[in-house]
Amino acid sequence: MHSARVVEVAVFAPLRKTFHYLADNPEQIPGVGTLVKVPFGRGQRFGVVLGTVKQATDRELKSIQQVVDDEAVVGAQIMRLAKWAAQYYQHPIGDVLAATLPGTLRQAPVPERKGLTEWTATKLIDVEADPLIRNAPRQAALLRLLQQGSKIAADFDRLDFDWRRAIRELENKGLASKQFRQHDASGNSIIESPIRLNDAQLSAVTQINAASGTFTACLLHGVTGSGKTEVYMAAIEHALSHDSHVLMLVPEIILTQQMVARLTQRFGSAVGVLHSGLSDSQRAQVWLQCREGEIRILMGTRSAIWAPLPSIGLIIVDEEHDGSFKQQEGFRYSARDIAVKRAQQLGIPIVLGTATPSLEAYRNVVNGKFRLLTLPERVGTANMPKLQCIDVRGVRLRGGLSDRLCDEMRACLGRGEQVLLFLNRRGFAPTVLCHQCGHVATCHRCDATLVWHKERRILSCHHCGAQKKTERIEACCPEPDLVPIGLGTEQVEETLGELFPNQKVARIDRDTMRRRSVMEKTFADVRSGIVNILIGTQMLAKGHDFSKVSLVGIIDADSQLFSTDFRAEEKLAQTIVQVSGRAGRAEFPGTVFIQTHHPHHQLLQTLLTQGYDAFARTALEERRHATLPPYAPMALIRAESPNAKLPIKFLQELARGVKALRISGLEILGPIPAAMEKRAGRYRAQVILTATSRRILAASVSRFVETSEAISMKSKVRWSIDIDPLDTL
Repeated sequence: MHSARVVEVAVFAPLRKTFHYLADNPEQIPGVGTLVKVPFGRGQRFGVVLGTVKQATDRELKSIQQVVDDEAVVGAQIMRLAKWAAQYYQHPIGDVLAATLPGTLRQAPVPERKGLTEWTATKLIDVEADPLIRNAPRQAALLRLLQQGSKIAADFDRLDFDWRRAIRELENKGLASKQFRQHDASGNSIIESPIRLNDAQLSAVTQINAASGTFTACLLHGVTGSGKTEVYMAAIEHALSHDSHVLMLVPEIILTQQMVARLTQRFGSAVGVLHSGLSDSQRAQVWLQCREGEIRILMGTRSAIWAPLPSIGLIIVDEEHDGSFKQQEGFRYSARDIAVKRAQQLGIPIVLGTATPSLEAYRNVVNGKFRLLTLPERVGTANMPKLQCIDVRGVRLRGGLSDRLCDEMRACLGRGEQVLLFLNRRGFAPTVLCHQCGHVATCHRCDATLVWHKERRILSCHHCGAQKKTERIEACCPEPDLVPIGLGTEQVEETLGELFPNQKVARIDRDTMRRRSVMEKTFADVRSGIVNILIGTQMLAKGHDFSKVSLVGIIDADSQLFSTDFRAEEKLAQTIVQVSGRAGRAEFPGTVFIQTHHPHHQLLQTLLTQGYDAFARTALEERRHATLPPYAPMALIRAESPNAKLPIKFLQELARGVKALRISGLEILGPIPAAMEKRAGRYRAQVILTATSRRILAASVSRFVETSEAISMKSKVRWSIDIDPLDTL
């Protein structure tokens, strides 16, 4: 057997080994990164070629069934990054490589590049006077743009409304026509003049640009409203001027829309976006545009870190502290941390921007791994908002609102300004019981209560997604009398309608913002002043710039003050600062009211009197004394099964074998049941590992993997490894 005919394949499956196959045609050995279809067990699987092997480990080799595409689907740059990630996160390489590709590219050839639709004005008319569009402001706005020259969809995306219906109406009226053309990658010229930077912004930009061509991790710590986006823009301009591409990550889909509009206004049409809200075919087209170099600036959420941009000169991670960058299922990677590694491998600068740096980022500044760039003041004449606590002990609350907060809201609205209320719980109430018999509605598949969504008349589990109609609640009496326990955004919205009947209220959470068009219209109404009061969840906490919002109310700040999660206080502090940052961003002074039963709690007092930096320094010292991240690397090993006893038994046997090795510098906690032991019909248990160094942690986790191979019950449980877990509950 000729060894050159044997190739190593990483099959798309969560298996901790690779497999060898024969290439039947010795003249056409598939290259590294090529997508292939191979026989696997009784069926077939797709996978990626890792290379040829000198000596096969498999006794009876099967042949590759199909070379799906002649060109490598995983390029050398992404292959190198994926191999590092597989090793760092102790995850099967096949699963990692699958995560780097859009779904359609995991089993099909790379599609042909689609062209773009371009619209052109068919005639010049007086937009203000013509009867065809006199009473159609959206059509008029589009026509004004078209009369300046031909436009594509990206040019319209910066508008504050859904333009698709309006453009169809213009076509029907004969005022616009569309044609199909291939994408023009030259649209990277600057079309909007940059804003003049202040001294702090200039200093940050100068240091970022000076690092061009070398790996430098910059933590851009700017208070809310300090103009971090303009720093990004100036750094992007510098990268583009050197014929480089730029990758920018944001934590939420909702933030991509407004940022894409800003980038398109500034740099033209060579801006792409990649996130889970796109279809598989759309993601594949964006992926192809990236590989061919057509997209000069790619902005996206977590998965965009794997985009095959050919010559990246700058990576930006906005809101670097945000937990959304961490994948919580399957391949549990941190896009922020992989972004830093990608920048290091490419030898380019990376900018990590935030108003509330993670303690890991702070620690990296202290030990010299990150360079600190600061924006200590808001741009223009805007000042930081004033924070005050409202002591709600013994106070009558109506829909979660105190009389003091309502009075402040009335005064604010009376001045023609806007109010933003924050509560990170959607639904009407997190718990509902029957007043007749005391029965509490719980999920049969999870150790959790069902959340009451009054509008839709359903009870829903926010952990597994199970739903039931409220009329079908199982109780001990024939006619249940449902009573809400606790508070959700839907209940606050209902109360606001009663207390402020003349004010327009908008609720922004995952229940109301399911469609992009609804989201765009809501935010347009906020900016135009149609909406007076916003009530929302984490979707409102960061990135938004509402110039007329002068009052922010944090309705319930107590939920995370006494959590057993060691990161809970850090997350709460970040949330309070981020939500507070929505107030007073323009000419209106901002005030933030925090409702709490614990106004003298150390965290709240530190934030109110000394700010986030003081909190972070204190929290870091506490973590150091407790030997917790970022001072001690951590791994979480989880096991789950429909059988309640198996996860603990499996982890006990797994931990026993590693404990017997007496690895110096390693601490093993558990196994213990997870805080929510039953979830989605499966029982869960976990082991927490902490070590004095990354090397010791990695070696110890490898030992757990090796030990698992000898455990007979491993096929009866599902288990996973989470390196640097964000959640230990």
